[in-house]
Amino acid sequence: MLRNDGFFDPKADGRSDAEEVAEGVLQKARREVEERKVPCMGYLLSNIAFASDISPAMAHQIIKASEHLTYRQLCILKLSVEKEAFSLRTADYRGSNSFSKELYQILYECLDLYHRGFVSIGGEVAFGPTDIAPAKLTVQGMGADIFNLMRLASIPTDDLLPIAAELK
Repeated sequence: MLRNDGFFDPKADGRSDAEEVAEGVLQKARREVEERKVPCMGYLLSNIAFASDISPAMAHQIIKASEHLTYRQLCILKLSVEKEAFSLRTADYRGSNSFSKELYQILYECLDLYHRGFVSIGGEVAFGPTDIAPAKLTVQGMGADIFNLMRLASIPTDDLLPIAAELK
């Protein structure tokens, strides 16, 4: 059901919160260099229109946060939700002597999601990329809001396979 909490009503300056949110999403989508993120930004805009539990301030916060995530990080969020289907590594990478460049990059993106509070790693603390245990990644807080509002469940499984292959 469309929001009926005043989100679409003009404020004193003549603009509604909906207009400001839409402008924010559209500007960020227009500047987005990773084209695969653009449909997710569209879902974000449309879903905020129906989510009365998302205040205008939180909508702006989610828009800003999602702008700073890479498409691969969006895939990692989905992978964190669907991890049981991929047989990810259960242990962290402490003590590993070397990493492929691809794994190294993915672990840093996981660590960034952890530092932002979008994922947890089973209650463990991560100080560096070697502390990531892929099978323990769990979406939390604003990460869950981003997952739901951007409809990350719609990301094709084929986009997850190269990431999952590195995290086994």
